[in-house]
Amino acid sequence: MRFFYTFLSAMLTIVSVSAQERCSSSSYLQKIRLQHPEMTGRLSQIFQSARRIQQNNNPSNQLSTNAPAEIVIPVVVHVLYNSNAQNISDDQIFSQIEALNADFNKLNADFANVPAAFRSLAGESHIRFALATADPEGRATNGIIRKKTTVQMWTDDDHIKMDGYGGSNAWDADSYLNIWTGSMVGGLLGYASFPGGPADRDGVVIRSDIFGTRGKLSAPFNKGRTATHEVGHWLNLKHLWGDITCGDDEVFDTPVQRSHNTGCPSFPRINAGCANGANGDMYMNYMDFTNDACMGMFTIGQAFMMRAMFEEGMPRQKMLRTKGLNEPWNASVPVTTGTVTTGKMVLFPNPVSAGTVTVETSQDLNWVGQEFKVFNTSGQVILSGKMTQSKQNVNIDKLTAGIYYFKVGDAKAGLSARFVKQ
Repeated sequence: MRFFYTFLSAMLTIVSVSAQERCSSSSYLQKIRLQHPEMTGRLSQIFQSARRIQQNNNPSNQLSTNAPAEIVIPVVVHVLYNSNAQNISDDQIFSQIEALNADFNKLNADFANVPAAFRSLAGESHIRFALATADPEGRATNGIIRKKTTVQMWTDDDHIKMDGYGGSNAWDADSYLNIWTGSMVGGLLGYASFPGGPADRDGVVIRSDIFGTRGKLSAPFNKGRTATHEVGHWLNLKHLWGDITCGDDEVFDTPVQRSHNTGCPSFPRINAGCANGANGDMYMNYMDFTNDACMGMFTIGQAFMMRAMFEEGMPRQKMLRTKGLNEPWNASVPVTTGTVTTGKMVLFPNPVSAGTVTVETSQDLNWVGQEFKVFNTSGQVILSGKMTQSKQNVNIDKLTAGIYYFKVGDAKAGLSARFVKQ
């Protein structure tokens, strides 16, 4: 009998999640409020403070807040996989970081598809994301944690965030944006915590086959916009309709919207009952539920709201002092092989100041003839070429000072090493 009730409870959870729309952050927030009643007052205070920041600054200039001109957020991605197919590649992860940086700064190529009526309202947050280079103890990291788990599918119960349930514990929420990715039940694409919640649950969860823009992805959510949407929640953005009919999202320049949109609406999308004007719904906003290819903008007001989280006394302000992007105290950066268990790559000197860096794969000649790429911490390819011999010099004179990743072979089944250019 006990087994039956446990099974029934699990099935009800799956049915509940399957019925969710694209994002379950609002229902997740209600669960957290029930567990932590103080969250209701805390969230109200955060939104009131954010509105004051909007009112006290020029709404035509999202950089007029007291936060730094550019905010850089270190990211740690927890990859939870039950099968090899779920163990997404480094390149797929890099592509998601690239998509976040483009979407949050109006650099996305498909911004040109935003209707002219809304284009002038689009804002740049000047918030950038980069994979962490130092872990909470100051040791070298590539910002990616891979963990094989016996769990086949995750729900929005936060077990994916806990070692004890087969998940992966969060890194310090004051210093890192934690992103978990794995296989999700039913129609659940992702969910996020809002600022001010429990630190050990802080971050966003994204289904692995819709994470990034390259790799094993499922249309129509294959442009990384689920992560853009959920990170928007993590930075205090609500859904456009405020999760009630004709509700308020607390942002001054988003039109009233009756409810969510799906698919790819045509402009204008007029939804009777809310009197939102001739231009109708802002369905191309990242905080709606439309397909990835039909999204393309945050507004200036939304950029203000997100940047407000980094003002003095606000929930994300401590992240400005993070050491997650520092050079690790352990200057001897270890070679990592991802899912590969054989072969070895040696890269030296490290750090390197000028000239060339030597890459040696002499213990495994199978890497000769393979492509190599050099990535920066934002996942952008800076250099590329081919390994023509087992011990090869690569010219790095044109690289600016910073931390880079050298990868040989496929981004998932390959060798990688981090090096520092001084």
